[in-house]
Parts: sequence; structure tokens; C-alpha cells
Amino acid sequence: MKQKSSHSKISYLTAALVGASYIFAGPVSTAALAETLPTNLKVDYAIALGGFDFGRAGVEAKIGNGVYELDALIKTEGIAEQFFETTFALESQGSFSGNRVKPARFISTYQDADSSRRVELTYPNRGAPVMAAEPAYGDGFGPHVQLNDILMTQDPISALLLPTMSATASPCDRSLPLFDGRRRYDLQLREDGMTEMNGGENAYSGPAMRCTVGMLPVAGYERKTLIKLLAREDSIRVWLAPLEGGDVWIPVRMTLRTPFGGAVMRATRFEVAKLN
Repeated sequence: MKQKSSHSKISYLTAALVGASYIFAGPVSTAALAETLPTNLKVDYAIALGGFDFGRAGVEAKIGNGVYELDALIKTEGIAEQFFETTFALESQGSFSGNRVKPARFISTYQDADSSRRVELTYPNRGAPVMAAEPAYGDGFGPHVQLNDILMTQDPISALLLPTMSATASPCDRSLPLFDGRRRYDLQLREDGMTEMNGGENAYSGPAMRCTVGMLPVAGYERKTLIKLLAREDSIRVWLAPLEGGDVWIPVRMTLRTPFGGAVMRATRFEVAKLN
């Protein structure tokens, strides 16, 4: 029983860190997207917990002409692999409308040594997203998740892109309504000032905007210690690096307090290129 309890706690922490990684968000000027060539973005992140390696994430994005495509691969490593190996593959495609992201499709594939599941959300022009899961969930969207809860929501990985109406608008000071097929929550961002980053070779060095983030559970959650902690605005911080004169911002660092110790997710490499 003790081993099962430890596995459950680490599994839950992994899911929380993966969920928290979705908040790495960079604002994109809607006007700039319509006027510039498509941009290809590649970013690698290292995840540490309590000073030990915990996982890695790789993100590729193509944005331009008012639409986007996102792919992410997140894997456990180091201390997490002492308990189990887990991989999350995530995809999102959609468009921009004003200062909102409008996803058209989201795919999440989870795999560990004992199980796997593929979840797909499609977004009609009106109404709630439609889910297809393999294997299927026995309780649909999950405990206590109603259709009204998920109206006007977006998938978590699309939170990588925060459209702004102008280059001078703040990337923070907003709330994101997110739903991943099981859990419905809001991410509440608040501006916390500008700072300087020195990421070293292949990473970002320069000015960055810091935001505090609160995670507000809406449905599909049990009231656990970690969720209560994430709801505090001082528990999560994210640093955003400006590109294209401030029209596009790229996440370069995140810190997260957990009952297991401090977690850090930092960009170890990022590349941005215009596509002809």
C-alpha cells in the first residue's frame, strides 16, 4: 500500500507539472500575425524538482496568417523515472480572434509502462467541445463537469499563445479558461514587472516580463493540497521574453511551489525563424 501511495503522489505531481507547463505563454499581436511571414518556433525546456532532474519538454510552433499549429512532447526523467516513465504528446491547431485563441482541435496522448490513452477535443463554431477518448472514460468529461462549465474554453497547450490587440498591451492581467478533457480550470495572470534574464549559451538573455499565476479549479478536481497551493498567486511565476519588437513574447522560465519542493522549468534552447 505504501508503494501505491507513493506512486499516486508522484503521478499526481507529474500531471500537475505538465499542467503547469501549459501556462508558459507568449503574447502575439493579432495585427502582426496578419502582416508577417509565418514564424517557426522551437523551444526546449528542462524541468527540475527540488534541484533534481524531473523531466524535459520540447515545443514546436508555427504561427502566421491568423492561424497556429502547436506540438509538444513532455517526458519524465531523472528522479521521476525512479518511480515510472511517462510521456505526454500534445497537439493543437486553431486561429486567433481579437485577443483570444480559438482552437479547432486538440489531441493529448498519455503513455506510461502500464497504460496509455488518446484524447481528442474538436471545437464546433458554436457550443461545447466534443471529446473522443481511446480507451473511453466511463464517466464522460469527468466528475462534476457540466457542459456549461466548458463553453468558451480552450485547450491547455493553446495557452502557449496569448494574442494581444497591440504591441504595447500587457501579456499578463488576464484569465484563461482551460479544459483538457477531464479538468476545467482558470489560469489568472498578473503582471509582476520587467527584469533581465541571462540564460547562457543557446538560451535567452535580455529583458523579460514576469507574471504571477493563480490556478483556479472549476470542475473535475479533488480538493488536494497541491491544487490549493497552485491557487495562490505567489505559487507560480512565469518569465516572458519579447521578440519582434514586443509583438511576440516567448516563455523562458517558470517556477512553481509544490509540497515536494520547488519546481523550475527553464528554456535551455529556443530558435525562431521566418518561413518563406
